Amino acid sequence: MARHFPIFIDLGRSPPLVVGAQPGLAAKMRLLGSFASRIDLVTGRDVPQPALDLPCVTAIAGISLQDAATLFTGRSLILIDTGDHLLDERLSLQARAIGVPVNVPDKPALCSFYLGSIVDRDPVILSISTGGFAPVLAQRLRAAIEDWLPHRYGRLALYLNRIRHRIRTLPAARRRRLQHRIIDDQAASRVIEGDEARADALVMEMLTDKPAQDRGGLHVITNKGSDPAQLNRRQIEAIRNADVILHPPGEMPELVHLARREVELVSAEPAMARAQAASMMARGLEVVITGAARPPAQSAALPMAGRPT
Repeated sequence: MARHFPIFIDLGRSPPLVVGAQPGLAAKMRLLGSFASRIDLVTGRDVPQPALDLPCVTAIAGISLQDAATLFTGRSLILIDTGDHLLDERLSLQARAIGVPVNVPDKPALCSFYLGSIVDRDPVILSISTGGFAPVLAQRLRAAIEDWLPHRYGRLALYLNRIRHRIRTLPAARRRRLQHRIIDDQAASRVIEGDEARADALVMEMLTDKPAQDRGGLHVITNKGSDPAQLNRRQIEAIRNADVILHPPGEMPELVHLARREVELVSAEPAMARAQAASMMARGLEVVITGAARPPAQSAALPMAGRPT
């Protein structure tokens, strides 16, 4: 079974196109209207049904449903629901042939993308999809996340972006640790509540609380297998925050799916991994060594800002 890659599309560059006049399209169009200033609609009728008459919708007259493919090129995405399965299938194939993402509600075989359940904390957007198999499950997950995330949580993303220039000179690992502290501490609550002045004061305290030396940390993880349940919380956090993962030659770390996309994967002979890690830590990097046994006694003298986990 094919897996679907999640992406986020800018709907402002090219208006999405909706083809059809089925009542079920109204909900899809309301969702698109939250992100697109304009939606083009082809119904094959001179006047759209009232259910599809939304402020952001531009009805295109003079185009039949059968000829809607003439409008496909360059679209950000297309929704199709004509009420005619054979026509839906033909239009879907035409859209996919020119590489335009297409969705036909309730017909997964005709879709190249799905509209997931969305949690909107602008500019923080979360989308949940079950690949079309269980929409109700996605809706339940959405409800749980909405209950967990404060309504104004997006303010925190805007704030972290605003202070980027103030922390850009810090070593990468310390810069990331500082942002984690902001997110987890009282500063985040102040931002969400709209009190950025107090948040700024708390961040200044964090900045002046400089560690004795900006060294990175080291974690040695000997667990094998790709099941996170085999790791403790500290090990999982080490992988998530790693700048570099050192692994034995020919053995790609299976737990790399927990790491940041930007993590650097470096092949290292087990006997030399500690020495390589020491030079990286001196540059302020967080290093994880995987798939290696505990180092021999003679390696213990190497400087280390962490300990095996």
